[in-house]
Amino acid sequence: MGQTQTAPPDISCPAFDLLPDLICMEPVSNTGTMHFNTAWRQQADALGMPLPFSEWLPALVPADQAEITRLLRDITPSDRFRSTSFRILNPDGHTRWFLLRLVQCPATNDGEAVRLLILTDIHEQKRHEEALLQKAAIRDRMLNASVDCIKEIAKDGTLVHMNTAGCEALGVDSISGFGMRWLDLLPPEAHLPGDAALKDAAEGQNARFMGISQLAGQPVRHWDNMLTPLLNPDQSVETILCVSRDVTIQREHEQRIALLLNELSHRSKNMLAIFQALIRRTVPDPTAPFVKVLEERITSIARSQDLLIHGEWTGATVHDVVTSQTAVAGDFPPTRLRIEGDPELQFVPDTADRIGLAIYELTTNAIKYGALSNDTGTVTVSWGLCDEEDKPVFRMCWKETGGPAVARPERRGFGSVVIEHNPRSIPGASSSCRHEPDGTIWTFSAPAENVVRCSTQLF
Repeated sequence: MGQTQTAPPDISCPAFDLLPDLICMEPVSNTGTMHFNTAWRQQADALGMPLPFSEWLPALVPADQAEITRLLRDITPSDRFRSTSFRILNPDGHTRWFLLRLVQCPATNDGEAVRLLILTDIHEQKRHEEALLQKAAIRDRMLNASVDCIKEIAKDGTLVHMNTAGCEALGVDSISGFGMRWLDLLPPEAHLPGDAALKDAAEGQNARFMGISQLAGQPVRHWDNMLTPLLNPDQSVETILCVSRDVTIQREHEQRIALLLNELSHRSKNMLAIFQALIRRTVPDPTAPFVKVLEERITSIARSQDLLIHGEWTGATVHDVVTSQTAVAGDFPPTRLRIEGDPELQFVPDTADRIGLAIYELTTNAIKYGALSNDTGTVTVSWGLCDEEDKPVFRMCWKETGGPAVARPERRGFGSVVIEHNPRSIPGASSSCRHEPDGTIWTFSAPAENVVRCSTQLF
């Protein structure tokens, strides 16, 4: 196995032979008897080295030799404990990690000071640490490849780690060690919503808020901050993951769209005003009743357009359409003008125009001839979604009760077209208007996907 060795005088310490660690006990003065336990002797034999550790330097990986030499050379009698890790190069060419612990015991009255050299095999532990470090390095490279600002935030709001994009955005040195409060890196106006989001995340809830950042001499940047609590197995919050996405360009586009929509609103209102002026100047008698009716219908269209523009032309809620078009009735109490339906349900733009004009016509008829023309009648406007043949259907109803007796009109004018025929132009839609003795009943139905947004979320 190894070369023939002349062992130095040995101190008998049989208890050390029972331990797996390699143990050498020697006098601090480096003279006198020494002890090497069985594990130490076996390792020296495998390396083909003498027993004293100072003779093992040639078997150490060259990069570790200087550290071991320094430790053995610089230790003083007052030093009680030193430790370091190093690699031994085995004869087969493989290396193995060991932990060296050097413990000095003070001299007793009847003896001299001794020291213990304890070598512990930590090779598997080192391999595990290296694997973890490699995974951490891969994680960091993945995070640094992202253009989003990705942060780990402690529950107290201090910054634990941040990727390269985040460091560049907030002006933080990536080797600073972090530890500063995250919100202190943001302008004051971001602190209030940021504090609220951090509190929610620290309590185990997902949170989100819009914030800004600004470095000296640079324009403001807008961020969509999403905070996610990372939980322990017992569901307690360990730390908080925050992903901040730069939405500056999106905000600029939104502002530009808002400006264009406002301009569109202004121009469309001007166009409708021009139509009204042309009507007054064209007809022989501008004070004729039909002129007023026509102007009111144009105003109804304008109200629907206002709602659509306010919703950035994505639609308008059914509730807003109904309330804006029934506003011509004046301040009727809720007991007489009842509006019942999901306030969040939203018409698509084409539907908002058609249904809005129909509701306006029904309102004006109710004021002139129907349930709103006396002191006791009521109008109920209701809407909702129902499931028919596994498909969502939107239904809406206008129902009058308690008004004067209603007779079916002898002729069907433009109002009838607006109330019945115009809504039917929506694909799959049907509408009807019945004049019952107790009041008018108007109904409308259509496939939900053709008239409202996000209809399927209710099924």
